Amino acid sequence: MYSVRIAVPVSIALCAGVAVCGPVKTTRTLVTDEEMAAWRSDAGMRNLMMNGDSSPFCAAVGHRPAAKWVEKDDEWLWKLMLPASILRTHTVGNDPFNPNKLGCPVHGAAIYSTNAFYPWVVDCENLPGKIKCPIGGETYPSNDFQAGDLTSGPYPDDGTGCVVDGKRYYFIGLYSHHAYNTGVVPAVRSLSRAYSLTGDPRYAHKTGVLLLKVATEYPNSTDRKNRTYIPGYGKGSGMITDVVWSSGALLTYAFAYDETIEMLRQDKELVAFASSRVPGLDSTDTVLQYIEDNLFRPGIQAIMDQNIRPNVGWGQHAMAAMALMLNDYTDRHPNTPDIMDWLYYSEDGKLKFLGNQFLKDGSSYESTGYNDMREPFFKVGEMVKRTKALAPVPYDEQRYPDILGNEKLQRFRDYKAAIRATGRCLIAVGDAGGVVNVPKTPPGRGGPVRPSEFLDGYGLAVLRDAPDECDATLFYGGLRGHAHYDPLFIGFHAIGYDLLPNIGYPQSWSFAAAWEWSLITHMTVAVDRNETPCSTVVGSLRVFDTGSTVQVMEASKRPYRKSEPRGENGPDVTDYRRMVVLLKIPGAAPDECYGVDIFRVVGGSDHLQSWHGPYTVKPVAVEGVVLTPQGQGTLAGPDVAYGQHYKDARGADHCDPYCHLKNVARGPMGAVTAATWAPETAAPIHLRLNFVPMAEVELIRADGGAPIAPDKDVLQWAFQHAAGEPGLRSQFVTLLEPYRESRLIRGIRRLEVTGADPSGYAPVALEVAFADGRDLLLATGDVQGEVKGEGFRLLGRFGVIRERNGQVIEMHLTEGTLLEYGERRVTLPAAPPRGKIVAVTRGQREITIEGALGDPAALAGRRLMIDNHGERVSSYTICKAEPAGEGRTRLTLDSNGVLSEGLAVGYEDGVILNGPKVNLPFAGLVKMQDGRLDYSDCFHSGGHMENGTPGVSLKVRGVIGFPYQAWANLHIAGTNHVHLAEKVPADTLKKQFEAQPEFAIYEYGVGDDVSVGQSAHVTDAVAATSGGAR
Repeated sequence: MYSVRIAVPVSIALCAGVAVCGPVKTTRTLVTDEEMAAWRSDAGMRNLMMNGDSSPFCAAVGHRPAAKWVEKDDEWLWKLMLPASILRTHTVGNDPFNPNKLGCPVHGAAIYSTNAFYPWVVDCENLPGKIKCPIGGETYPSNDFQAGDLTSGPYPDDGTGCVVDGKRYYFIGLYSHHAYNTGVVPAVRSLSRAYSLTGDPRYAHKTGVLLLKVATEYPNSTDRKNRTYIPGYGKGSGMITDVVWSSGALLTYAFAYDETIEMLRQDKELVAFASSRVPGLDSTDTVLQYIEDNLFRPGIQAIMDQNIRPNVGWGQHAMAAMALMLNDYTDRHPNTPDIMDWLYYSEDGKLKFLGNQFLKDGSSYESTGYNDMREPFFKVGEMVKRTKALAPVPYDEQRYPDILGNEKLQRFRDYKAAIRATGRCLIAVGDAGGVVNVPKTPPGRGGPVRPSEFLDGYGLAVLRDAPDECDATLFYGGLRGHAHYDPLFIGFHAIGYDLLPNIGYPQSWSFAAAWEWSLITHMTVAVDRNETPCSTVVGSLRVFDTGSTVQVMEASKRPYRKSEPRGENGPDVTDYRRMVVLLKIPGAAPDECYGVDIFRVVGGSDHLQSWHGPYTVKPVAVEGVVLTPQGQGTLAGPDVAYGQHYKDARGADHCDPYCHLKNVARGPMGAVTAATWAPETAAPIHLRLNFVPMAEVELIRADGGAPIAPDKDVLQWAFQHAAGEPGLRSQFVTLLEPYRESRLIRGIRRLEVTGADPSGYAPVALEVAFADGRDLLLATGDVQGEVKGEGFRLLGRFGVIRERNGQVIEMHLTEGTLLEYGERRVTLPAAPPRGKIVAVTRGQREITIEGALGDPAALAGRRLMIDNHGERVSSYTICKAEPAGEGRTRLTLDSNGVLSEGLAVGYEDGVILNGPKVNLPFAGLVKMQDGRLDYSDCFHSGGHMENGTPGVSLKVRGVIGFPYQAWANLHIAGTNHVHLAEKVPADTLKKQFEAQPEFAIYEYGVGDDVSVGQSAHVTDAVAATSGGAR
């Protein structure tokens, strides 16, 4: 039932003996009449297709100017694509991941300072067969390859490369790849859509010429094996372009063929042209069947064979489009039923257990940029529905269910809206966005105003100051792909700008590990300067207090991996958490605010907290410290030159950010030390970071940017550095102050206080002065902590007292029992609301709690924390609350809590074997070669495994998967077996699951502990006790 048909590629020569000869496609099926009408009324689309764009290198994007290219003769279009027998390359040296990539024969690697990935100028229209150096403008190769000249000049390339000083330069290979990705594919896209927009048959004809040319060159598994991007047909080889972009090209071709098919069936000129190029093509039927059998069927087969294996979402989109476009139920293979089986029941199709690709909040396991590739699943769902509607025999809806009702998929669009800051920019996590020149004026808003929110599946919390003009973000997640080592990094957006831009997408794969992926480049804390990989398990959101002018969040995470089976021995960090506070300034503009950051860490003997502001050429202004220049070397040491590998005290070799940070200077901090960035904007803006040392801390200044172009877009860094004995305890306190021309804050002072903190940190008390008053900020590391000073007292985690013109106007208490100022008091109950789950109704997302949660009427909209005694404490939003009997409350949550789904196919004591085609990309339990299990990244730990049978609910210890950053392994099926917390006998498991083998692992279930945070906010405070849970 769960196997996929074995499909083989066919060619026109295989027509004899099958049920149907000629093309299977006769009419448009992929594009609807409604879509066609919408396109024709879209002036922007018409302009794009007719006039084109820059045609970026990736085969999934770009458009050539159809109005101009339709005037090209057929021979010109035919020659645009070079023979696929030529090795196509991504770089001129065919060395994309080499730190010392070949550059220009004259200017060397300097060309990568102009563009780290695609420096060469390739213009297939005006410089056919040539690539141009971006520095000197010289062109290569020296021969006219397309005219048949293979040897002329000092740099000839006959298609196999040109050897210069013993190094091979693939001038034609690079050109050929660019000509395909930026010429052929974008031209097909524009010309076919231009036909849809205008009905002019010339556009359809030119589309047909290009589709035929691609079909004559397209690789397959039989007689064209060596035409693949990586020569030799096999997994990961790609086809004309690479393993990822080949799917985008196929999607383009599927739409183009569908849009033009009715005109191509009448195109006698195409037949005449084709007959002069390919023997035997003497009718429209033979031409179109040739395209189907030599382009689409080999392309489909290549996806099935994993030669093409793009990011999840792209491959499924291409396959669903081809299933609907071909609408093929003949004896030819692969056909539409083959594709449907692949979509639902193959290792890569994913649709049967689509939810496994998403987290509970609709996010996925990659960066906020790459997660966009899940969006095509909405189109896949629609295409599959239409494919089933056209089928001559109805599909079994149970075997091929509708994916559009999937709860996680439905939440994806809300996730997409949630990852934007101030409605202006993407919250860049992992390989997304990047530090770029600050725009002269603030970017415009887009989308509706959103409240503060948390994405607890992804591990991202966002504080938004209504009307969403100031945002603070805190990432406590752990990505599985396109990830950075970025535990608890923050973002801050105010006065219209991203003031703490994430380091973003790598400027070069060659140096990504030494820069963009590293920990210390992410405004977080490195312990013992350790840059080993971080845990991929999502951390815990400990505090999330929103809805007033004072908003507080705190998260914790395990930053390093300690794994005895794997031999990993990161620093022994026992506490690693960060509190971020966003405060509105009374009487200020809506986009003016300030923030407080308190980073607490215990473990190791060296703590380094990194900061950088927006890019600016103006020197960062530093106050409150005397900096002594190091004089030479880098942050790795005075004897370590820029970019030089170095060894640590244990003799381990390193090439990391420390040896790429130069101009080092340092000095002991004063009572308040500040660094101010002032980017070049049309109207002045500033970001001032006010560092308030709680112990002996030094400030280190250094400069550094992406190593691929070390003198370009150099960032200015500030580090807070503490060192001591093993078990070092640090508390880094920073006040983030954005302002325009002049500061609103008049001064910052640390106050003398007493108090006790069970967590061992010194109590924090700051006075922030304004022209008309002051804010008192009080904080401890524990809900039982105390801060006591002159006239004020806090029992709890955080408190704010605001005075203006001599009067207290606000008091705010977060996670505590008392905030006191003179005669004014805010109190909360000593015992926070908590209880235990005693019943679950999965379909309704309902749980019944036994315990003192308080008045049900006050619970809706609040955050519920659930401790399943696994890796983390999870968070959910309470949608509805009602009494459920004596001492019980029934809650409806925003998610059913499903983590992953699977199919039980075998049983061992304490282990359920998952189906061979079922993939759980979040699985992280690793089985070593010696049989030992590494539990250090068990995403599913503490989960509840259920199959819908009453009484069957098993606690999970972990699911076999792959370690951090194992991108290529995330989608391998057949290994994601479930290890239970208890060694339940195999016979018992078989009895429980044999009749109902499909299972789900839920994040919460019966027996888990729950709690609700509490806070109080009082305005125009009076001398009476007040407060309440919120």
